[in-house]
Amino acid sequence: MRPRITAALGGFFLMASILLAACPPQAAAQGLTSATKGVPLPGKGPRAYLAIVIDDLPNLALWSKLASDSDAYGIKTTLAVNTAKATADDYAVMAKHVANGHEIANHTRDHVPVAPGDVIRLRYYNPAAKSAFAAVDPAAAKLRIFVDNKPEPVAEFDLSEKGPTPNLKALVEALNNTRGVTAELGDTYYANIHAAFLSKNDKIDIFFKNGLVPLYVDIPQNARYEMENGKKDIEAGLPGYACTSMVYPFLVTDAVSRKITSELNMNIGRVGPAGNVALGSPDGYNLYRVFAEKPRDLFGTNPASPEFKAKLEAFLKKLDEVGGVGCLYSHGPDEFTNEQWEALLPMLAKHKEIAFVTLRDLAKYVTTTATLKDGRYYLASGSGK
Repeated sequence: MRPRITAALGGFFLMASILLAACPPQAAAQGLTSATKGVPLPGKGPRAYLAIVIDDLPNLALWSKLASDSDAYGIKTTLAVNTAKATADDYAVMAKHVANGHEIANHTRDHVPVAPGDVIRLRYYNPAAKSAFAAVDPAAAKLRIFVDNKPEPVAEFDLSEKGPTPNLKALVEALNNTRGVTAELGDTYYANIHAAFLSKNDKIDIFFKNGLVPLYVDIPQNARYEMENGKKDIEAGLPGYACTSMVYPFLVTDAVSRKITSELNMNIGRVGPAGNVALGSPDGYNLYRVFAEKPRDLFGTNPASPEFKAKLEAFLKKLDEVGGVGCLYSHGPDEFTNEQWEALLPMLAKHKEIAFVTLRDLAKYVTTTATLKDGRYYLASGSGK
């Protein structure tokens, strides 16, 4: 049995190497580091733009308090909403702050990555069997497992929305209840991805005693469903409101999902610390890869401490130097409490050379200040103070 496994795995890694070699190298994302290159922003306005973003519907109360506190300083904020469980009462809270200039951004419908990797790892093993394969048929919304090339499957799973396994968590549980089958999620974040989005595959060899074989989802289908329905939900919950900002869950995105973001008329996307920050970078600025970092990770958790204040000042100084355009983000009180935000807001507001805006306004500044070329924004050469 071992030679068969070795050969199969060898073939898998060979194919992976070929695919990697065929892919063009990705340009390194430009985060805010000591090596970040940029130029001061043009004109006499702010020297940097920074959006403040709170993630996730469960943190609505924290954001609502933050938005109210921010109003006193002229600071506007963004709430990233995953919409599947949003209620009319939730939208009423959002509407109050939207009327005061704050923003609601799309965070997908089900709070899942729009560009996941291997979503399920699967195998079948029975010492009495000689072979096994899985077949994914999206048209029929079925996952079937065949053993020893028999025409009838030993197991069949309904991937439809109204079936018993509509999402990947339920599907993995059902697979593990099937004799001979072992399955696991590629990541716990994939639990709510729709099972119907598994990629079509007519014959996946899964007959291994130890190894697990990856299954994938159709990224365009998954990304479009999650982002399009998140946007529709927000605009239905806030009549007359246009949702133009995307906050990618778990900081996961790729070229395909970013293209779909643009097709859905959302013109900015927040990622994470590996995103770009300097608008005047020689490599240009990608509005779908906006740098974002947590206050907790940048400055610490005690706004009253000298260390916190020193790190904050150094961060804002660097933004000023490189013409920074990015955002601060956080989730619930386990990451940064309302009390910590209350202490941080006046420290930010005293920096009049920096604009603290929504993601929507950040996008507006970039698109009206820089020139778009091949998907990136470039400042005119020689711009400065």
